[in-house]
Amino acid sequence: MDWPNFFKINTVKNISFIGFANITGTAITAIFWLYLADVLGSEIYGEISYLMGIGAIATAVSLIGSEQAITVYSAKKINIQPPIYLISLITSFTSAIILYIAFENIGLSFFVLGYVIYLLTLGETVGRKLYKNYSIYYLIQKILFVIFALFFYFIIGPEGILLGYGLSMLFLTKKVYNTFKHSKMDFSILKTKSHFMINNYILDISKVSTGKIDKLLIGSLFGFSLLGNYFLALQVISLLGIIPGIITRYTLPQDASGVSTKKLKFITAGFSVILALIGIFISPLVLPILFPNYSEAVEFLPILSIFLIPSTISALYISKFIGMEKTSYVIYGYLISFAITTIGIIFLGPIWGTMGLAISVVIASSFQAIFFVCLDFYKSKNNS
Repeated sequence: MDWPNFFKINTVKNISFIGFANITGTAITAIFWLYLADVLGSEIYGEISYLMGIGAIATAVSLIGSEQAITVYSAKKINIQPPIYLISLITSFTSAIILYIAFENIGLSFFVLGYVIYLLTLGETVGRKLYKNYSIYYLIQKILFVIFALFFYFIIGPEGILLGYGLSMLFLTKKVYNTFKHSKMDFSILKTKSHFMINNYILDISKVSTGKIDKLLIGSLFGFSLLGNYFLALQVISLLGIIPGIITRYTLPQDASGVSTKKLKFITAGFSVILALIGIFISPLVLPILFPNYSEAVEFLPILSIFLIPSTISALYISKFIGMEKTSYVIYGYLISFAITTIGIIFLGPIWGTMGLAISVVIASSFQAIFFVCLDFYKSKNNS
């Protein structure tokens, strides 16, 4: 991105649309999750986090081609959406049935169905650079989530939270229907883009597995109560990471279109350091006042706040690599993070407790970021 272009009206307006939606939407859901932490208690709170981790992995398995592939090809004006939508809907229904048989939790099944539709339609919307539409869809879903989750929670209990989450995303079904109605179903496109699609499918599964393995391991090895504390700390981190998330959401279609975003990414990486310092020094002072029963969450926060820096750097490089259709680079990075997170939680957790768990996540994210930086430097040097 040329520096003067950053201040062009359209650029600022588009980032503003994404920014307003992400800030408002993330604030709504984070505050709601903080409210639920107080209402549910750490045990049930952790169990819901555990089930959401399973649901997210099932969604990645069901989502053929991934949200990123939809974004990239929509940005390139390649009409690949109809066949991906159809296949992903079939696989998501299959996953929903399997999960219901395994867990007898209807909320988990609806979570997977809704999440697949939500990711597909938002991916296409961002790829087409319809940032205003994206912000509207994003905010509607967050508001509906709070309304539906509370409604079903008071009717059927904790299971209703996942049911409400899933139902809140189904309003985008109409957009999927319109895609089928107005676009030609051409499966031959999948064949011509099969290499990138397969890489993105593997990428999506590795990404979600890396993002959820910490919760699954902590819940399985250390109990749902500790996982509830960990999940609460992550909600604070998600609030601090809103702005970097806005920028990475904006840069992917720009990178896919060949527009340079280097300087914007540099500023974002620098800002993540400030956010990490806020998390280290300020958040642990406030959290005990609001959540006195979550003492272990306070222990997680200072170390997990450091996670903001490498995770932001990684996200910016991931945007660049996916935009270049170099998904294999990103897969390697996720595999590194997955392996280090798994080993760290299994071995450091029992030795150092909460500190060991948090350190494992930070080390994994740091090695991933270092890998991306070194890889980009090596490739740039060889291509120059």
